[in-house]
Amino acid sequence: MDKSAAVTLVPKGFEQAQQPVDAEMQSFLAQVQTAQSLEAIAAMTGAEHIARLHRPGAKYFNMNPFEVLGLTHKASHEEVRGAYRRLSVKVHPDKNPGNERAQSAFEAVKAAHDRLEDEERLAFCVRICSAAEEAVHKKVASAKKNLRKEGQPDAVPEDDPDRLSVAVKIMICRMFAEFEQRKAQLEKQDADAKKKAREEQAEREFMEALKKREEKMWEKSRQKRVNGWRSWTASGGGSLPKRPKTKEERRPDGSGYNSYWDERGEDYKKEWR
Repeated sequence: MDKSAAVTLVPKGFEQAQQPVDAEMQSFLAQVQTAQSLEAIAAMTGAEHIARLHRPGAKYFNMNPFEVLGLTHKASHEEVRGAYRRLSVKVHPDKNPGNERAQSAFEAVKAAHDRLEDEERLAFCVRICSAAEEAVHKKVASAKKNLRKEGQPDAVPEDDPDRLSVAVKIMICRMFAEFEQRKAQLEKQDADAKKKAREEQAEREFMEALKKREEKMWEKSRQKRVNGWRSWTASGGGSLPKRPKTKEERRPDGSGYNSYWDERGEDYKKEWR
């Protein structure tokens, strides 16, 4: 690729004004200083496109489907389809034998096309890009306003169209990154909720099975108790033992032991009933 096709957009030191999110974002910020025009991207060979889609910071570059296809967010459906047809042929593994990264590049191009082919998802991606532009312009306007309040000239670096373009590009990638992070959080929450639901379902099923087993064992033991009771009663064990008669004490002469009762005769026995 002709190096003259690359246009340096950000003067040295500009990247220090940005706060990198992680190592991938830092790589992106370093790479975004040099951007190719749409004409230069369209003229790339398949190998150059594969390298572009695997450049440092590609994680953030490739979150923007327009960036993958070499388009702006103002591209029409026809432009999206045309870019996909041309690019998918250039990066196809059959056209790049021996290039191990061709398959993943082809998949990135197809994913970008599929995302923009759906009208709702296209509108969402356009909204992200437009919101990024709006956010940058608001930030620039706020910076100018503050400078005027301080009595200073309201000149800001973003007055340079190239630096403004870079600021917008960075903001777009950051918004796509925030969206992907939020989506990952929701997917994790959904996975955790499903895992918890599965655990609760397993616990309910286990407790139900345990309850049925206990009821079954209780039924078996109850039958054993009933059978034992029946055997016991059949063998005579069910009748109550008779109380032994208490023999009344008598004197040797046959009279009652208590003289008080002797005077009453045998009538005193009626009081026992």
